[in-house]
Amino acid sequence: MSGPKSLVTAAVSVAVLLLGAPAAAAEPDVVRGMQWQLTGLDLAAVHQRATGAGVLVAVLDSGVDRSHPDLAGQVLGGPDAASNTDVDGRGTGLAGLIAGHGHVPAVSAGVVRPAVTPSASAGWPAPSQSAAAGDPRTAGVLGVAPGAQILPIAFAPAPGATGDPDALATAIDRAVFGGAKVVCIGRGVVPSSRLQASVEAAVARGVLIVAADADRAGRPFTPWPASYSGVLNAIPADRSGQVPVAPLSGRTTGIAVPGVDLITTGVGGGYRMDGGSSAAAVLAGAAAVVWSAYPQATLAQVLQRLRMTATDAGAPGADSRFGAGMLNLSAALAANLPQEAAPSVSPSPVASSPAASPSGSPRPVALADSRDWRRWLVVLPLLLFLVGLTGWAVRSARVRQQAA
Repeated sequence: MSGPKSLVTAAVSVAVLLLGAPAAAAEPDVVRGMQWQLTGLDLAAVHQRATGAGVLVAVLDSGVDRSHPDLAGQVLGGPDAASNTDVDGRGTGLAGLIAGHGHVPAVSAGVVRPAVTPSASAGWPAPSQSAAAGDPRTAGVLGVAPGAQILPIAFAPAPGATGDPDALATAIDRAVFGGAKVVCIGRGVVPSSRLQASVEAAVARGVLIVAADADRAGRPFTPWPASYSGVLNAIPADRSGQVPVAPLSGRTTGIAVPGVDLITTGVGGGYRMDGGSSAAAVLAGAAAVVWSAYPQATLAQVLQRLRMTATDAGAPGADSRFGAGMLNLSAALAANLPQEAAPSVSPSPVASSPAASPSGSPRPVALADSRDWRRWLVVLPLLLFLVGLTGWAVRSARVRQQAA
């Protein structure tokens, strides 16, 4: 049994003893109750509006264990065998935070399951009193976008490895080719020209790349691709609304999201405690929810909703620690933003036509825009000849009329 899973199991066992119920019946409910981000993001109300249905999210990490009951039916087959397994559990953890839908708890006869109500988290919007009724899957991990589908793509070669940036670039290309609208990257890598080119190509095609911008304290982290322009960087915040580890990219365009002490799905049907880089999964799930509520929205419009509705924190305005502010998913869904003339996203880079006008107004005559004065040496005599010919014809017609 892995270290993180052992810690989770121990914590669950203590909670079970305190609640006075058998472990088999209570453990799943305790897992759900430990998800403090559910109240922090008011997901009960959010999921009444949208669940991420119809949005494909690519998880680029260590692969995803598709057999976990909390992910049943949500994970597509990856492009290779490595993507359909998980070398260290991190990919499965990201998938659970994005699209986990929980499962129906198994209750022994005569056992009354304790009701575990997550307490409100300071620093985040107060949860509403509405809740989705009738959902029997009250056990296990509930993701931010339980209706979204996951496309797993592995690029991490070994447990704990950061991975090669060019391998990540290939994974991004595969995600775009596979039809992903959102790409979640929870590991930081060193920069490379190949990686930057793949990021720029994905953004040009309207694909949202969400990348972690920090990890847990004391853990080394390299802030790429979060440092690239066009990437939405996820800043991990704790349940009090503080950012314990400052984002390393130094950018002010990211968003602070729950990313500390998050319980999620693990390999073999178990659970693990993640933090830091797992914030990318929470933000990717939030983007999927917004996109499912506004399926015709462009990449720029989704980003506008997430950033403009974020709750300001830290220094007034955007700053390098909290970015645009703390994620307010309910506000992002409800906001009535002004219509913007969003730039069209071409499926492939297209060179600008030399006949295109910067002002957008059509050019009346190609020759009128020419700066070559020698062309007028040919045109002007021709124009004078035509004018003279017309005048002669008119005058001749008048003479004939008078003679008649």
